[in-house]
Amino acid sequence: MASFEYLALTAQGRKDKGFIEADSERHARQRLREQGLRPVELSQAKQKSSRFSLQRSVPGGELSLFTRHLAALVQSAVPLEEALSACARQCNHHRLRAIILQLRSQVLEGQSLSAALRNQGQTFPEIYPALVAAGEQSGELAQVLIQLADYNEKRQKLKSRVLQSAIYPLVLALVASGVVALLMVYVVPKVVAQFEHSQQTLPWLTQLMIAISDGLQQYGLNGLIAVLVSLVLLQRLFRQPDRQRWLHRQLLRLPVMGRVLIRLETARLFGTLSIMSHSGVPLLEALQTARATLANRYIRQQVEQATSQVREGGSLSGALEQLQLFPPVAIYMLANGEHSGELGAALNRAASQQEDELDGQISIATSLLEPLMIVLFGAVVLAIVLAIMLPILQLNNISGF
Repeated sequence: MASFEYLALTAQGRKDKGFIEADSERHARQRLREQGLRPVELSQAKQKSSRFSLQRSVPGGELSLFTRHLAALVQSAVPLEEALSACARQCNHHRLRAIILQLRSQVLEGQSLSAALRNQGQTFPEIYPALVAAGEQSGELAQVLIQLADYNEKRQKLKSRVLQSAIYPLVLALVASGVVALLMVYVVPKVVAQFEHSQQTLPWLTQLMIAISDGLQQYGLNGLIAVLVSLVLLQRLFRQPDRQRWLHRQLLRLPVMGRVLIRLETARLFGTLSIMSHSGVPLLEALQTARATLANRYIRQQVEQATSQVREGGSLSGALEQLQLFPPVAIYMLANGEHSGELGAALNRAASQQEDELDGQISIATSLLEPLMIVLFGAVVLAIVLAIMLPILQLNNISGF
């Protein structure tokens, strides 16, 4: 069966959009009429959707919800194709619903769920087809799907914490910079213009503010355009993998951000390895999949070197320790797990420990950065106010004599 996207009219004349499965377009129109709908537009979902619509990754929350629904149905012994059909009807996300129907069509054609997931390209994280394949082989697909949903939700929470800690200071800086720019461009010139005919020497702070204000009025727009153009050029410049690796390596050397990025990638790597180890995925395959989940290309390259050492017979903890990149405590926990034969549990504990330390670092950085920014921009506003008030006080002193 194929999936068709339709636009139809109800008996009351209202528009109804959605997806329907049928053997052919004629069959799809017949099924719509049986439901009391008059088809207006009908097209096969796979043909209509381009790689920009269906080959993008779906939102993490929707993906977790779909995975939990599918796990519950499979655990209840519902046949896979029926479970996928029910998930598609339950899903409110337009693009994800089309993807689920495509998965069902491929399963009905005889493909495994893991193969159907791989056919979706970048829609699903690489860990999905790898773990689903392991679940299909072991007969514990429902349990694997539950673990996938937990993993995805945990990853989304970690990502949200990092983004929130970065977005708030950025928004605060942009708003404060905008207010200061408005003061410099519109307020300062009008106030200072009142002293042009006083024939008095303005204080140096006022002269400095006038110079900055004149510069912003004359070159502010050109400067903003230059900054935007530079950002676009830098983005294109660092599209190449070699340059991206160099940039990502330099980010790791930054005083505070570097430690945060390393702990974030460590938690991501160990968390992925943990869930794959518990699901029975071979270590080398787990390393290949976990490496693809890392955002930092330099760390990804280093993990690839460690994978080569493991393939040659070395231990995972020893290979990662030689990189001198990951936190030593996490490496020691990993080595202890290898010696005791509980690698999955050790990886899970190490990932949780890194996430806890990451939360602590983010909380400290946010608590310090917020008052620092307030003091900084408060000092700028104070300087503007003094630049305006000093000439007034000076003029009053002259008038008093």
